[in-house]
Amino acid sequence: MTLVVSRFEPAAAADAVLRGYYEVMRASQARDRVDEPRLTYENCVGRLRTPFAGLGPVAHWIATAEGEIVGLATVYLMEGPQNGQLAVTDIQVHPRHRRKGVGTEVLRTLLPWLRENGRTVVEYWQVTKNGDGEHWARGLGMRTTYHNRLQALSLAEHDPKRWRPDTPRGYRLVQWDDAAPDELLESYVRVHRAMRDAPHEGMAYQAPEWTVEGIRAREAEFRESGVRQRVVVAVHERTGEVAGFTELEQHPHRPRWGYQRDTGVLSAHRGHGLGYVVKSRMLTWLLADVPDLELVFTGSNAGNTHMLRVNAELGYTVTREMIAVNQDIDALAVALGRTENDSIGSPS
Repeated sequence: MTLVVSRFEPAAAADAVLRGYYEVMRASQARDRVDEPRLTYENCVGRLRTPFAGLGPVAHWIATAEGEIVGLATVYLMEGPQNGQLAVTDIQVHPRHRRKGVGTEVLRTLLPWLRENGRTVVEYWQVTKNGDGEHWARGLGMRTTYHNRLQALSLAEHDPKRWRPDTPRGYRLVQWDDAAPDELLESYVRVHRAMRDAPHEGMAYQAPEWTVEGIRAREAEFRESGVRQRVVVAVHERTGEVAGFTELEQHPHRPRWGYQRDTGVLSAHRGHGLGYVVKSRMLTWLLADVPDLELVFTGSNAGNTHMLRVNAELGYTVTREMIAVNQDIDALAVALGRTENDSIGSPS
């Protein structure tokens, strides 16, 4: 099989190329993510044209064999002093073409470009535990660094009355989209900084040192990409400080899905159930605005028993076990040299 790996620009791609890209994504999902609703062509192209905010510049590759797209790669070049060495990479191979060295050849092609862009570490976040991707990563000596439980909430199957807990005495809830109110911005930044103590196991990724400018830049990036970010915070009445928060994204290509992101509570305010309260308000707000909302997804560290319990009380169920893997580029180059003529497993 003659394999050609090349850069891919979604905005300039012909429909036939986009259809080939979609076929790889669709088939990979059917093999590796059977719990998810089936990916549509419009969803797939929408994601290509709406990169995740906050992960830096994105680049795409396709692997073609005899005119058929058989593999894909997406690379985010993280930015900032904590993550400027990091490339967050996702490689997908059509199930019919796995274990033929496709993923390995894609990664081999990427490494020189990553070096040119100052990267020293590759990290892959979306690996289904015990799946083809994990097998491939282990074959290349990648380290397993993070265990995540993906959870989903079907809005049609739950009674919204369960999401109306009393707000603890001494706190009030505030919600917004688009941009944080000026009077809460600095304390909103401080509660974000508290997220740096969240467990990340051995991940190369480090939570950024949030600043007012960083929050405003992220809000602007959401607006530019058409992503609606909703935020609910618990404000401590006596001090006027943000004590806890939760964030959720709605992407333009999947308006009936919500993506629950970070939730955090300052240590001085823990023990009052604020995490459950802000997440409950988020769900009731969502339903009021989007009555036909179908699903909300979230993920939690497998060791974060408290947040997993909160999510279960809200109605989330665990759908899949995920891991993250990483490795230094120098070590990967050595491993790829050993497998130059091998047909090791290709990733999901």
